[in-house]
Amino acid sequence: MRTYVLRRVLLFPLLVLAVSMITFFLIRALPGDAAVARLGAAGAQCDTCFDQVRKELGLDKSKPEQYWIWFSDAIRGDFGLSTATRQRVSPELRDRVWNTFQLGVLTIFFTLALGIPVGILSAVRAGKPVDYILRFLSILGLSVPSFWIATLVIFMPVIWWGWTPLDNYVGWSDPLKHLQLLALPAFILAISGSAYTARITRSSMLETLSSDFVRTARAKGLWERVVILRHVLRNSMLTLLTVIGLQFATVLGGSVVIETIFGVPGMGAWLVFAVSNRDYQIVQGVTVIFAMWFVAITLLTDVLYAWVDPRIRY
Repeated sequence: MRTYVLRRVLLFPLLVLAVSMITFFLIRALPGDAAVARLGAAGAQCDTCFDQVRKELGLDKSKPEQYWIWFSDAIRGDFGLSTATRQRVSPELRDRVWNTFQLGVLTIFFTLALGIPVGILSAVRAGKPVDYILRFLSILGLSVPSFWIATLVIFMPVIWWGWTPLDNYVGWSDPLKHLQLLALPAFILAISGSAYTARITRSSMLETLSSDFVRTARAKGLWERVVILRHVLRNSMLTLLTVIGLQFATVLGGSVVIETIFGVPGMGAWLVFAVSNRDYQIVQGVTVIFAMWFVAITLLTDVLYAWVDPRIRY
């Protein structure tokens, strides 16, 4: 197990390096660049101004040279200057990573709080009306896009009652209001995740319920609740851990739209701003953090496998 973890840890910087190179060269392959975005269509017609801005932004150098300059600064924690705002990327990136992390943790909390109980109940009541209702709701939750739900949540209260759930982001200066502002986007993000978790929980538990050790546990006279929670659910956790790890990692993808809709100052909303303004430094910094997040979560998930099932350690 130690060798496996060590091998994955050694692969970590290589994966991040590959992601950074792909992002660096792909974003520069898009039509236009940061100089065009700064000057606008009219300013770009002035060759002298255009060349001056390109030189100021370092875009006059070759692509490999630009990458080496960015990479040598990035490994020291300096992601450079934003080409749109001329502010340092790293300080704001740290704040936005923390905001997105909070949204992700709260989303996973709602995902597990909704998905696992629904999946357990659906498995225990398999083939009964409750099971069909819960499965229908799970499919509905998977089918409806989260951005559509978010749009309805914002606009319908305005139309019906003249009230909007949006408010200014306050941070931890007001903890209660901060949690209230994060709870709504986190719950909307958790709808599809909890539906998927419920379906995986149900299928895993149905497979485990037919095992010999479950029949033995019932034959010994154990309470049904003990059989379900201590034996069936725990032996279904390997599949659930995979789903939970992927859900936590893919919260980042969903946060791009949800943060923009709800005005949460996280990495997702910042990435939308950066792409529209061809802000290379922000796009590269956010993408690298996304990659590190995803790789770290998958590594942690693999390590948790051994904690849940000791047989994997061997």
